[in-house]
Amino acid sequence: MKKASLFLVISPALFNIAGAATVANWKEFNTNAAVVPISDANTDSPVFGDGVTPNSAQAAWIAGQFGTTGSPGSVTLAVGDTLTVSGGLTLTGGTNNSGQFRFGVFNDGGQFAADSGSNWTGGWLHSIGTGGASDLFQARTNGAFISTGANAVDLNSVVTRSGAFDGDSATPFSFSMTITRDSATTLDVVSLITGGDGGYSEQYVEDDITTANFTYTAAGLLFGGSAGLEEASFSGVQYEVTSVPEPSTALLGLAGLLIGFARRR
Repeated sequence: MKKASLFLVISPALFNIAGAATVANWKEFNTNAAVVPISDANTDSPVFGDGVTPNSAQAAWIAGQFGTTGSPGSVTLAVGDTLTVSGGLTLTGGTNNSGQFRFGVFNDGGQFAADSGSNWTGGWLHSIGTGGASDLFQARTNGAFISTGANAVDLNSVVTRSGAFDGDSATPFSFSMTITRDSATTLDVVSLITGGDGGYSEQYVEDDITTANFTYTAAGLLFGGSAGLEEASFSGVQYEVTSVPEPSTALLGLAGLLIGFARRR
């Protein structure tokens, strides 16, 4: 008897892709005169600092809102949805202390509009480097959104790391975080930064995180006080949602017919 083979070709039309949208309306929440001026704040490519003055006085908490000042955005993930936030970043005049740099994706819970960097609803935080606070964290909700202290949770993620971090790089860094909701109560996070003059690459992966937070509104970063950063220049910071919808009744019917045909062969 001949064996029947059944090949299912998944058409791109079966995936919903919302298209990339801008992360803009950038602000510094821990006011630090050493890293102003901020230019192009309501675009996906803001510049912080003057390229001369180091920010050694205090840390800079920086965040951009999904959408623009006049049209803020929000993403609530359904099961099967993936949110990706990504962009480019060039650092000028900074130290090689990678532990002074962090980035993440957050639900600000309305605090963004109130110009407050504290008590955000939640999110996921990538703390760069090899120190004790270097990992993927469930973000703090009872203090600074960019902090790994208090009720922030170290997820002890799977890490892949190579190269050397260089805080004063002509070669840009690329950063991204993807958040996939895989059930009613869990999601997966993959966070990556690559680039710089030292060819740095660091990826954190954590699957099946139990959470009640599936809504996201902002991307944020920290340049620590001892980073000594003179300028941070972003490019193309965007967010995008992709999804795999439930199969339609017609598609399920067609699959059933094909399987039935294969079994009769």
